[in-house]
Amino acid sequence: MPEENKQDRDYSEERDSPVAALFVEMMRQAARAVPKTTAGRAAEEAPRPPGAIGLDEAGPSISLEPEDEPHQIRRVRRRLVLRRPAPSSLAGGFLGTIFVTVVSTALVATLLMFFVNPEFLNPAVVEGLQLDRDEIIAEIVGAGPTPERTPQWLQRIGIIAGHRGRDSGAVCEDEYGYPELKEVDINFAVALPVIAHLKAKNYAVDLLDENDPRLENYRAAAVVSIHSNTCYDFGEHVSGYIVQKSDARPDIGVDAFLRECVAINYGARVPLERSYVETDDLINYHVFNKIHPLTPAVILEMGYMLADREVLTEDPDLLAAAILDGIDCFMNNVEGAFIHLRPQTDSGRYLVPALATATPVFGR
Repeated sequence: MPEENKQDRDYSEERDSPVAALFVEMMRQAARAVPKTTAGRAAEEAPRPPGAIGLDEAGPSISLEPEDEPHQIRRVRRRLVLRRPAPSSLAGGFLGTIFVTVVSTALVATLLMFFVNPEFLNPAVVEGLQLDRDEIIAEIVGAGPTPERTPQWLQRIGIIAGHRGRDSGAVCEDEYGYPELKEVDINFAVALPVIAHLKAKNYAVDLLDENDPRLENYRAAAVVSIHSNTCYDFGEHVSGYIVQKSDARPDIGVDAFLRECVAINYGARVPLERSYVETDDLINYHVFNKIHPLTPAVILEMGYMLADREVLTEDPDLLAAAILDGIDCFMNNVEGAFIHLRPQTDSGRYLVPALATATPVFGR
């Protein structure tokens, strides 16, 4: 071998010897950290053949026994990451709940029907739960009105204080031309006690103005509009009270019955004669065209403000009681009115006319 190659090899061996020593030391460190297995212990305890050189004899020994080293190699296990379920909508969850409830109920009912002996149930309970088919059909086919009357607190009555909220109505002037009596004041003074007495009887009552917006399609058992007649001087004695219904309503029906109830009972208490004057302002009163077609209504002219002033101003409670008798007559007897007109009868509290009820009454 040439001299130069020999020198290079010696230099390489000297240079690599520290690397080999470092590798051996790393192997020792790894051997200390790894627990000795059963196979390893058996290999160490087995007799060596003659001439065999162990690791301890060949050089520095590498022990596989674990030592109490502060830094040991640990195996790291991966965590199982569970994916979150996709969020569902509120409507989907609600429908799902309903579906599960219905299915569960049907399943339980089916199981009870097939596996529960009816003899285990109380016979009285079974009889109470059972409905006779014939009775149900008869009730549906032959259903009719019940004999019980509608409670009074469910029956609504509208009282209109004439001209209130719109104008003063008719006016009586003194000798100097100044107003001394207004129709709106007379009407309101009578309407207040009428409403008070009706509420005392547990009726639902509405105090309405002349142009009250509630009158549009207004529904009630009855409507009475309270007015006083003109203070105009006709040059002769013009007196009396007037009660009129809508000219568009039938002459035989609930409106006519309400008119007669108010008229005969008002005349029975108030010392005035009934007048049958039919002006366009009365029979085509604007309220008649606003309220619901099934709401009976009348307009009452309590008297003339010139000739009947004392009657209209001295005792408003008397006028209110007369109107109240007419409303009671209608509310308590409208269902039993006869088809043909007959003489009036005395009920002991108010007079009842016999008149047909050809059209239905709202709320009954």
